[in-house]
Amino acid sequence: MNGSTDKELMIVTPEQVQLQFQTAGLGSRALAHLVDGFILTVVNFLLVLFTVGVGRLLQGSWSFDMGDYVLALIIIFFLLLNLGYLIGTEAFMGGQTPGKRIIGVRVLQNNGQSATVLSIVIRNLFRLLDMLPSGYFLGAVTILLSSRDKRIGDMVAGTMVVMETRKERLKRRKRIDRAIAKRSGSIPHVLLDDIQKRAVTSEDWSLLHAWAERLPNLHEAKLQELSAPIAAHFAHKLGLDHEQYPDKAAYVIAVYQELREDWEV
Repeated sequence: MNGSTDKELMIVTPEQVQLQFQTAGLGSRALAHLVDGFILTVVNFLLVLFTVGVGRLLQGSWSFDMGDYVLALIIIFFLLLNLGYLIGTEAFMGGQTPGKRIIGVRVLQNNGQSATVLSIVIRNLFRLLDMLPSGYFLGAVTILLSSRDKRIGDMVAGTMVVMETRKERLKRRKRIDRAIAKRSGSIPHVLLDDIQKRAVTSEDWSLLHAWAERLPNLHEAKLQELSAPIAAHFAHKLGLDHEQYPDKAAYVIAVYQELREDWEV
């Protein structure tokens, strides 16, 4: 599914860890957009049928002026639905829409970490600019000219779209699992209830997941340094006492394992 313009990209993190990605070119992104476009077309068609049906049932029960207001609200609703589909799925599916997942591409930040909710909102709001003058012409030209296959929304939001196959996801998860297994004797038992789990936001999980992806490559001193503020953050968020755990990395691993099944899809 890789587009012919996909490019290899090497990123060095502040911890001097090298991450290698293959950016998603115009072909891959266009296929993902077609899948999402088909899904939205079906949803919009069903909503139009529903709106027409409700309009006929209420025909004559409102004045002409009220009809204008209702029409305006319907248009706003459709705009919010279509934009909300893109923002919501990328935010809660780890940087992927259903189309991106099927094709095997994902939105990340420029530093290789998971995209934040704010960056996802920004890149999708600028989608309106990428669509000018029509048919994503400006966005397509920008992707072709960009060294990282970025459209304008990605440039402003500081994001990139990379190829990610199921095999690569499994390999990354296995690396994390091996790193966790090496510390299995020191990992405390942390049990979270449903209320605590619901307190975790997508931004919290992005932070935790980005930390876990660096786990296999960090030296112990750096790992503990990075783990301390994350441990404090989740202890405050979840109402837990992390001071009783001197090994902050082990504590964060315990929280990660407890949340992973609810967030990884």
